[in-house]
Amino acid sequence: MEKITLKQARLLRGKTQENLAEHLGIHVQTYRKIEENPNEATIGQAKKIAKFLNFEYDIIFFDK
Repeated sequence: MEKITLKQARLLRGKTQENLAEHLGIHVQTYRKIEENPNEATIGQAKKIAKFLNFEYDIIFFDK
């Protein structure tokens, strides 16, 4: 599968930024920063997001 952005992955799964923030236990503003720049996420956060969205980690978290 080709690589996609975090926003694309979230939208494909029908989730909101609020859904992801709640799942991670962080403020929605913090999640928005991660979505704008996925490299801001910790490894743990990135893996938790990928699992929640049911995508492989390396499909949505990558260096541009």
